[in-house]
Order: sequence, then C-alpha cells, then structure tokens
Amino acid sequence: MSSSPKQSLFHWFLGFYFRLLCILAVDLVVTLINGRVLGLTSIYEKPVVTLIGMGVILLLFFFLFSIIDKLTKIVLKMTVDIGNLLVFRKTAVFLILCGISFGIYMLYYHTWFGVWPKIKIESFI
Repeated sequence: MSSSPKQSLFHWFLGFYFRLLCILAVDLVVTLINGRVLGLTSIYEKPVVTLIGMGVILLLFFFLFSIIDKLTKIVLKMTVDIGNLLVFRKTAVFLILCGISFGIYMLYYHTWFGVWPKIKIESFI
C-alpha cells in the first residue's frame, strides 16, 4: 500500500490539471460566444444585446460547472486506463494532457488572431 499516497497525489495532479484545461476551454467558448453576441448589435440595441449575452453566459456556466466535475472524473479514469496500457504510464498520461493543452493553445491563437499559428520545430530545438 505504499503506492497509494503516490497514486492519490498523481490523481490529484491529473484532476487539477484537467480542471485547468476545462477552465481554459470554457473561457475559449465564452470568447467565441461574446464575439457572436457582439455581432447582434447590428440587429438589436446594445442594452438588449447585453442582456442576451449575460443570459447565454449564465446558462452556459450553470450547466458547465456540474458537467466539469463529472467530465473530470470520466477523463481522469479514461486517461489512467489508457496510461495503464502503455509502458510508461505516467509519461503517457502527461503527454496526453500536454497534447490537449497544445490543442487548446492552437484554438486560442486562432480565436484571437484569426489565423492558425505557424509552428516551427526548429524554434523548439
């Protein structure tokens, strides 16, 4: 049972890391929604658009907070299960989470600047 504290610390880290990713993903969705809602100013008055935007964001967060906890548990279990199939379990799990982080980074970049980033491997080496 000496691996239990290590495993629970590892699970805590995975849960924490995934929650961070969820927060970034939710913020990305909110940014996209804000852009769409602000586009409504050509149709509706600004006070109405503000109320629409506030209502959409409240609905989104109301449902997402409960979903994030459930999703965190599911993804944590799936990630650990997939990691168990691989030789270097913790490394594999970390690489999976890094891949998800990179995907979120790409989406943020595209959302903010309107183009996909040009990643050069030489800049990392």
